Amino acid sequence: MNVILVISDTFRRDNLSCYGPTQVKTPNLDKLAEKSYVFDNAFLGSFPTLPNRLDIMSGRFSFINSEWGALPKDTVTLQQILSASGIVTQMIADNPHLIENGYNYERGFDGWEWIRGHESDHWKVTPRDIDLPANPDKLSKAHITVENYLRNTSWWKSDEDHFAARSVKKACQWLENEGQELEKFFLYIDLFDPHEPWDPSEEYVKMYEDEYHGEEVIYPYSDYWKEFLSEDELKHIQTLYRAKVSMVDRWIGVLRDKIEKLGLEEDTVFIFTSDHGHLFGEHERIGKAFNPPKGYYEAFRMYHEIRSLPLLVHLPGQKKSEHLEALVQSPDLMPTILEMTGLVASETMSGKTNVQALQCGIFYTNDWHFNPEEIHGKSIMPLLRGETKQLRAIAVSSNTLIHHTPVVAKCAVVTEDGWCLHYSGDYTDEVQQGIKVNRKLIELNPKKERVEPALFYLPADPNEEHNLIQGNEKRALAIHQRYVQWLEEIGTPEEHLAGRRKFAISEDANES
Repeated sequence: MNVILVISDTFRRDNLSCYGPTQVKTPNLDKLAEKSYVFDNAFLGSFPTLPNRLDIMSGRFSFINSEWGALPKDTVTLQQILSASGIVTQMIADNPHLIENGYNYERGFDGWEWIRGHESDHWKVTPRDIDLPANPDKLSKAHITVENYLRNTSWWKSDEDHFAARSVKKACQWLENEGQELEKFFLYIDLFDPHEPWDPSEEYVKMYEDEYHGEEVIYPYSDYWKEFLSEDELKHIQTLYRAKVSMVDRWIGVLRDKIEKLGLEEDTVFIFTSDHGHLFGEHERIGKAFNPPKGYYEAFRMYHEIRSLPLLVHLPGQKKSEHLEALVQSPDLMPTILEMTGLVASETMSGKTNVQALQCGIFYTNDWHFNPEEIHGKSIMPLLRGETKQLRAIAVSSNTLIHHTPVVAKCAVVTEDGWCLHYSGDYTDEVQQGIKVNRKLIELNPKKERVEPALFYLPADPNEEHNLIQGNEKRALAIHQRYVQWLEEIGTPEEHLAGRRKFAISEDANES
């Protein structure tokens, strides 16, 4: 069985009608959802872009011992295992962060294509003079990232020049020229859209907006939006994002049509997901984390708009949709794809899913070996087979823990019964003892947002507007204890775990 995995960066779950009413137009993904398993409680593990990809490729929650950076040399990856097993692996990506700066996330693929020019990719050197579309004080790294991007894209003439289009066309060519000739393949397509900058073709903008006469803030910095944007500018930014989502949807449709035309539909799993969302005015913010021009960094709370992911899984020949309520997370994709390709098997006993190797010899070479017991992810196949309705009791979405500061180490812990605990750790002892932390961009004390725990009941408060921690202290403490136990179970180093063990609620916590 073949597997095609498509990751669309910054694609919010509420863009899709299968998750509820939406203003966003995504007819092709809606059509896919009508004959796919739709996961209603899929969440990121490690945040943001690169930590998420590391989770997916390794099957492990990387936030417990690493941060944004290159693919670790000793990490055994999904593509590495598949390739060593005789399954041809191909990566097609326009996400610049996977490959630029020697980050090496193409390692292990039999073949890979990098569609050049998105965001920070230093590709084109002309034209030298770039006109910014908005006041640089409103843009994120205006004279670095935005100018670089506009230089890279100055040659565009039509929708087909955009990144999603070029990546999908390359994927279609690969399927037609190589993929359909293979006995088994894994095709990984990493689309950076609809990530910033938001510059969709006019045809998509007109789907949402008749006219606009203000500045084009195509890549705003992250902060409280009222501090630097007008209401009209915010609405236009929302329009640009939705337009770019519709652009991605169009090209997903092109890809799906090619799969069907080539006769691959009956032997190919198709998975669509994302890495994280983005705030567009919710909680009075825009972005993913406080990152204003002054240069400091401070994490947002891990709100549902950021941590919730779309996850659609279409099996060969599937004709109808089924919604699944189980908590699933990004690291679960690795063992799932290994099981789909016949390399591991999973079994569920007493509510726990275990993964076992079927062909152990193929996982061992002179340089590395794969042990299924070392991964944190759980195959979702028992859910698809109807063997169980549960994979995990909690889902943890988190920033890295390694800097030992609550300003950065914010996480959300979602329980099966709908509670969500926001938690940032307690590093008071470390500060008192003078333990050093990385202060290059990281502050010990918050500038924008308090870090006390907060508790929300999602069935009644899906937008997380009413902090219920006062009066529910025992519940919050129980969730925290289960979270610490889970961190222990997955092997969190004690140096990073120590600051997560304490739990205190201030008297005015409901104001946070």
